[in-house]
Amino acid sequence: MSGFYVLDVAEFDPLIRAAEQHRDCRVHPVIAGYRYVEFDGTIEITRESTGLGEAVWFGCLTAGLDGKITSFTSQAIKLAPTNEPVLGVQEMRA
Repeated sequence: MSGFYVLDVAEFDPLIRAAEQHRDCRVHPVIAGYRYVEFDGTIEITRESTGLGEAVWFGCLTAGLDGKITSFTSQAIKLAPTNEPVLGVQEMRA
């Protein structure tokens, strides 16, 4: 399982909405003030689809990533999965 964490604050709501619309993403419920966006395969999220300004855009992965950044520009983020286990997610679901 690969994914990224998003701080549950209004500034990042547009990113969550874009992830919810992405066919390869699943957005998990808020746990301890964060959302986990799980993804299958390589994904791309464009800044245009989120409507985020550059300052917030470049901070959107600061909560953590279980995966690999293949590209991160002012226009799009491309992420790829890894085979490494996600620490803590299984425990949080219980």
